[in-house]
Amino acid sequence: CTYAIIEGLLCQATMQTTGLALLEVQKKVLKPVFAGDTVHAEVEVTAVRPTSKGNRGIVTTQNNVVTQNGETVITYRAVRMMAGRPAAD
Repeated sequence: CTYAIIEGLLCQATMQTTGLALLEVQKKVLKPVFAGDTVHAEVEVTAVRPTSKGNRGIVTTQNNVVTQNGETVITYRAVRMMAGRPAAD
C-alpha cells in the first residue's frame, strides 16, 4: 500500500501530463511501515535518453521511501517513458 501511495503522489506531482508508460520497476522492501507513520519520497533522476520518436524519452529514477524517523523503508528503481519536447535542430 505504501508503494502505491508514493507512486500516486509522484504521478500527480511530476508526471500527470507527461508520463506515458511505466516500463520497469526493481523494488526492495527494507522495513515495515506502520499505521500512523509519515512517509515521503526522495527521487533522483539517474538517466535520461531520447527515444527514436523525438518527442519522448526514457527516464530512470532511484526512489527512496523514507519515514518520519529518517529510515528508508522501500527503495526502487523505475524506468518510465515520458513525453517531452522535440530535440532542437
